Amino acid sequence: MSNQLNYTFANTGDFEIKVTTFFGLEEILAKELLQLGGKNIEPFKRGVSVTGDLGFLYKANLCLHTALKVLIPITKFTANNEHELYDAIKLIEWEKFIDTTDSIMVESVLNTELFAHSLFVSQKAKDAIVDRFREKTGKRPDVDIIRPMFKLYIHVYKNEVSLNLDSSGDPLYKRGYRSDINEAPMKEVLASGLVKLSGWEPHLLLIDGMCGAATIGIEAALWANNIPPGYYRNDFTFMRWHNFDEKLYETIFESSISKIKNNPVTILSNDIDNQTLKKASINVKNAKVDDVITCSNQSFFDIVPDRPTGTIILNPPYGERLPVADIQAMYKEIGSKLKKDFQNFNAWIISSSPEAIHSIGLRPSRRIQIYNGALECRYLKYELYGGTKKVHKIKDNQN
Repeated sequence: MSNQLNYTFANTGDFEIKVTTFFGLEEILAKELLQLGGKNIEPFKRGVSVTGDLGFLYKANLCLHTALKVLIPITKFTANNEHELYDAIKLIEWEKFIDTTDSIMVESVLNTELFAHSLFVSQKAKDAIVDRFREKTGKRPDVDIIRPMFKLYIHVYKNEVSLNLDSSGDPLYKRGYRSDINEAPMKEVLASGLVKLSGWEPHLLLIDGMCGAATIGIEAALWANNIPPGYYRNDFTFMRWHNFDEKLYETIFESSISKIKNNPVTILSNDIDNQTLKKASINVKNAKVDDVITCSNQSFFDIVPDRPTGTIILNPPYGERLPVADIQAMYKEIGSKLKKDFQNFNAWIISSSPEAIHSIGLRPSRRIQIYNGALECRYLKYELYGGTKKVHKIKDNQN
């Protein structure tokens, strides 16, 4: 068992941090952590391990675009049944950093057949902690599922249990700028990842042709002008810890805000549905990026770019959550539109429908496996040449 938290809470030295993300964004997140000054960076499935101090922990929560949670590992153990799970958690010396006057919450994520439900695992873990306190002190910490002082995050893979302290609280995709969402909203972290994977450069036009809540455009604007995604939040769980250094956090916050740029960025967030676009416009204003994002209410098929080149990102209906009368015909029309009006652009399309993707009728130059919620998707790049690809290759060779 690790006593990691003994020195984590002493406000001195570096310690291990695990940052989670969506599948397919691990390398993007690793680059972000490197740019923030992280050490010993090691990607793993749906996350990245990094070393840093308490200030780095604050900075990671505030500044990372593609992170879901910033965790401090407590311990790992194996458990083949509920009794082994309970006993292992009860052995941890919780009283070294939690008081009976503190509040706790336990969240569990399972990838195992040993336990039927995540709530059951959370309850057993909570029971083990509370029982230890009762036996040691005659008192127990309260449970608070809204704003706990200590949020514990348990991940079970087969019979391997990892127990972590969650410094973030609400997942980091809950930026705080989105006041209203649509039927199939894309998480902010995924939207940011799609922008970064696309290779879009802020001096180029970016078009989100089917924008929904305008999340892709907003996340692009944040990245382009170096706006910390945590800027809109005023609550992280680490702010309630006994060792929270408010002055240090304020210094990090002010330093991050001072690095915000005012680049001349041009982003078009378009949606055919008027009510959807109204909600998108509110989100854009909430994020304070209405100076770089233009909200457009028309069909994607009516858009004609006023620039010779740029990047298009499309998140069309997949036919899963939002019904479409003829999904394949729609995707075929997308392919035709791209060929006709977006020569010399790079287009990226995310979809979970292989049949619909095939109907686009263009050959992707890159395929990336990624998940949008529980849906396994492909994120596809289409290089839209003017004329034929062969002609461009000849010109490239001549240059």
